[in-house]
Amino acid sequence: MRILRFDISTRVLHWSHAVFFIWLLITGIGIFLTPKSLLADPLLKMVHLYASIPFILLPTIIHIFGSASCRMDVRELMSWTDDDLKWFIEFLKKNKAYVTGKFNGGQKANFLATLFLIIGLTLSGFVVWMKSMFSVDFVELNFVIHDSFAVISILLLFGHIIFTAYYPESLRGVIYGEVNADWAEKHYPGWIDHNSRK
Repeated sequence: MRILRFDISTRVLHWSHAVFFIWLLITGIGIFLTPKSLLADPLLKMVHLYASIPFILLPTIIHIFGSASCRMDVRELMSWTDDDLKWFIEFLKKNKAYVTGKFNGGQKANFLATLFLIIGLTLSGFVVWMKSMFSVDFVELNFVIHDSFAVISILLLFGHIIFTAYYPESLRGVIYGEVNADWAEKHYPGWIDHNSRK
């Protein structure tokens, strides 16, 4: 039996972010690797800059106008409890910890790290984009900050892909919305218990 884990709003939010992130990552690497990275290829630079607009706006619009379930998912990902800290302790000990909600501590940490990186990339990218408004030294500092956030983002992306490969049912959930009920019971028993009481 399969059960709904993520509705269409949540999945569109996830994949709209993912698609534009990869677009920005590829074009950003292209800009970084050009001999004159501060100037870059004008077309590549334009594609990179304008992709940042839907990267920021689309998830925001989907969050505001999407489903209540999508907003609840975001709210839960941003809320931390003692159980999430216990999950991390047990994870580091290589023990299985009881997950009380829809997401475990690792998923919440990934979400917050992603949110932090989006804010950092957006702010530093804005300074680089609107460099005529700022001093040369400040713009150069933001180039370094932007590149550093990008490197951390790449590491986070690889970690995300590795865990997804390890738990393919999670990937099926974020693609199709539904997951195997037995898998959900094993990995998210608190979420199953909560849903069964509704």
